Amino acid sequence: MALCNIVGDLGYLGYAFVAEGFVSIPKLTGACFTVLAHLFLLAYGDDQARIVEKEKGLLSRIFLRLRAAASSLVSFMPNAWRKKIQARPVGIPFLMLSVNGAGLFMDGITHGRRLTGLAMWSQVTLGLLVSAGCGAFAAADFVKQQKTANILTKTAPAILFFASLANAELALTTGNPFIIMSFVAFALSNMAGFFTHIDKEKGQHLHS
Repeated sequence: MALCNIVGDLGYLGYAFVAEGFVSIPKLTGACFTVLAHLFLLAYGDDQARIVEKEKGLLSRIFLRLRAAASSLVSFMPNAWRKKIQARPVGIPFLMLSVNGAGLFMDGITHGRRLTGLAMWSQVTLGLLVSAGCGAFAAADFVKQQKTANILTKTAPAILFFASLANAELALTTGNPFIIMSFVAFALSNMAGFFTHIDKEKGQHLHS
């Protein structure tokens, strides 16, 4: 799930640069937030990393190498910031990921005239659903009740499933290779998302 999300969000970064022949500031801002969010998820996702460490294969080795690089990068952050992120290793990064959706939405409503009508509405819808889905995952880390967290972690991938449909529509209408790459990556990630769980009673976080 983590590796697919990284690939998918890198696609949004590429889309920000080449979508209309110039850099889209709203989309670029959202994409940059996703890069930082994945940096934090890799560096502080201790529970997920412990699961990956038990696995064998190329993907697990790639994940662990990326985690080591991310941990090295965040070591330069102020200690107070690191403690805040460590306290909410799911909530804070997923709030940052929701900014990507806001960027897509803002770009769609302000610069959508450059796109065909269907593509514009696909991007606006995609932005809203990405923000809602990532926001639900974030909220699951902030709520206190396990039951509420369970509801949110089941609701989030359902919302992101519909985001994948909007992503597919945007890929078809624009033919943009970065959006096509994002669609494939997030479709795989979304399947894993239905098996995520945040165990609040044991003080653990995101599992899949």
